[in-house]
Amino acid sequence: MTSLFVMVGDLSADKHTAHVVANLKKAAPDMKFWGVGGPSLAAQGMEMLYDCQTFSVIGIFATIKYLPYIAKVRQTVLDEIAKRKPDALLFADFGAVNLRLCKELRKLYPDLPIIYFISPQVWASRPWRIKTVDKNVTKMLVIYPFEETIYKNRGVDAMFVGNPLTTDLPKRESLIDHTDFCMKHGLNEHEQTIGIFPGSRKQEIAAHMPVVAHAIKWMLAERPNTQFVIAEAKPMLKDAINKHIDKYGLKDLLGSKLFIAESGDNYNLMANADLLWAKSGTTTLEAAMFGKPMLIYYRGDWPSYLLLLAFKTIKRIGWPNMLAGYGLVPELINLDCRPERLVRYTLDWLDVPAFREKVSKELLTLKSELGRGNFADNVTNQILSILKLNSEPAIGGARQ
Repeated sequence: MTSLFVMVGDLSADKHTAHVVANLKKAAPDMKFWGVGGPSLAAQGMEMLYDCQTFSVIGIFATIKYLPYIAKVRQTVLDEIAKRKPDALLFADFGAVNLRLCKELRKLYPDLPIIYFISPQVWASRPWRIKTVDKNVTKMLVIYPFEETIYKNRGVDAMFVGNPLTTDLPKRESLIDHTDFCMKHGLNEHEQTIGIFPGSRKQEIAAHMPVVAHAIKWMLAERPNTQFVIAEAKPMLKDAINKHIDKYGLKDLLGSKLFIAESGDNYNLMANADLLWAKSGTTTLEAAMFGKPMLIYYRGDWPSYLLLLAFKTIKRIGWPNMLAGYGLVPELINLDCRPERLVRYTLDWLDVPAFREKVSKELLTLKSELGRGNFADNVTNQILSILKLNSEPAIGGARQ
């Protein structure tokens, strides 16, 4: 029986890797899956050593208090691999932990295949990690086309497998239209709507909601015929969002100028808002796939930000801007993440519909850069090939 160890560090990687495991189960029914993951991998029947949700944190200070727990997870992983002797290891994202594990495991098992899906952002900061990948990873499977070039130029065996968003996002025609969306949430169909995505973690809500709250008040003073919808990325964030709504005096606006969209409505909000205030991250790439104009913002803890400044190798951090190669949409990061900046750019964009339409068309062109067949099919075929379970692709999709 073939045994595959899997290690993911957050819910996004968990969801994407679960598609791969589902494929592998069909192609190799006797394969055993075990490791660290989340609900999506658990739903595929993977044996769970730990739930990744217990240590999905951001920022230096947020991470420090979890270090003893992460050390425990690491030791358990090393012990179980030594005992179970898997045929291959599959890591996904979570570079801070996974790259160190790859390094330790390569020393212990020089010939063991180590497959890495969803590259750490070595091109954004700490570029010396490419050397760690080169020495310790058998195959790097990346989800952005420029990553393949960067790795291959450094001698790393890498393949662009396509981006999960090209297959995972719903089609626009499957979402509700503007009239139905407004009716569902009690919105005024004739007023301009700003969709707000403050983040998917409590730390992000705490960092961003004060800025967002002041910007909403400012905008309503400048433009009373505007309405706002805050996206609740997960049900567990409802209390955190409401706490800040109360704290910053927005409660009286609920149901008239301010609305909350539950997590199942995130894509409907993206599709139907006139403009988005989007926290930097995957949300901005999802919004780009819908061709939605946005302001990208982010406010993190200062130690993390200063380290980013010290070691970053790119000028822009927003996905749409990185893929476009220029500042297609504004980025308001840390010192620039202020209410007055959000308001100024918002007024400029709302007043020039032709400009929003132009940016929307340019955002939609980015989608073509992210696809090369189905990412899960391509990852599956690479794993099967490395394990020598198939000489030809067993699942539909390209392999190289």
